[in-house]
Formats: sequence, structure tokens, C-alpha cells
Amino acid sequence: MNSAPQTDQMFRSGSEECDYLRGRSEVHRQIAENTAEGEARMIHERLSRLYAEQAALIVLVLPD
Repeated sequence: MNSAPQTDQMFRSGSEECDYLRGRSEVHRQIAENTAEGEARMIHERLSRLYAEQAALIVLVLPD
């Protein structure tokens, strides 16, 4: 496994990262809403919450 940093990694500003995380949260919320299978629904609900929580944390640390 190579531990050197990748030069092709995508870097987003804080506000772009926040928007991305909010979008991922919404995608998982919609998937959970449309999933009939209980365990899969629970996983997507949890992912939705985790993405939303992460977005909220970024808002706390963004500079004015």
C-alpha cells in the first residue's frame, strides 16, 4: 500500500465541503425513504445523520 499523498485528490473549500456533505445527507435520506428493507433503511438513515452532523461541524469551524 502506498502512503504517499495523491496529487489528484480533490480539495474543496469549507463551504464547498459543507454543501457536499449536505447533499450526501439528502441522498441517503431519500434512499432510506424509498427503501422497503428495514436494515438497509436504517443504514441509510444513519449515513444521512452522520453526513448532516459532519456538515454542521464544518459550519462551526469556518472562519467569518
